[in-house]
Amino acid sequence: MRIDPDDPRLPSVQIADAIRKEIADEVLKPGKRLPTHKDLAEKFGVATQTVQNGLRILRDEGLIRSAGPRGSFVADTPRQQQARPSEERSGPSELEGLRSEVAQLKERVAALEEIARRL
Repeated sequence: MRIDPDDPRLPSVQIADAIRKEIADEVLKPGKRLPTHKDLAEKFGVATQTVQNGLRILRDEGLIRSAGPRGSFVADTPRQQQARPSEERSGPSELEGLRSEVAQLKERVAALEEIARRL
């Protein structure tokens, strides 16, 4: 699965939505370990920072939990309302909008840092 460059959502939001859908569809069951950041980055064709931003969205929603170096796991009791992709919700909250803007800014900074590193 790759990120759709024509999708107006940020890549990190697309990743969060894809994983959220897998949780809602019970492809990823409670307690199951998620793939590594590197594996998810390869799966979606993005940088690991973008994956981390997507996972942060899910952690903030309580759908996944981090266990330090052991990785990230699906929460034992994910809330069903939150397990739906964001496009299916009634509308983005102000907090979601702010998170999205911050994630976009982080991605832009990371891209600029990469350009500067190459110079």
